[in-house]
Amino acid sequence: MDEQERLRAGQDRDLSDVAEKLRVQTDLMKALATTQSQHTATLAQHTATLDRHTAMHKEHARSLGLLTLEVHGLKDGMQQIIGMLDTLIERDSPN
Repeated sequence: MDEQERLRAGQDRDLSDVAEKLRVQTDLMKALATTQSQHTATLAQHTATLDRHTAMHKEHARSLGLLTLEVHGLKDGMQQIIGMLDTLIERDSPN
């Protein structure tokens, strides 16, 4: 009987060891799932932020394009004014 009791005790230890390893692996899988879920949520937030920044960049690019056109228009107008002033100066200057 002693041999059988020793074998059963060894079997109980082995089963307990396997159960402990399974519990640790289960806890690890749960922790990995939690971490992955957190990373997915963070990635979704970053994607939303990037989408907003992309839309803002496009709007700023359009605004800059319009401002550039307006500046060119002002530059052309200034050149016309300078030309008119030069004409007046030449007309009024004694030769």
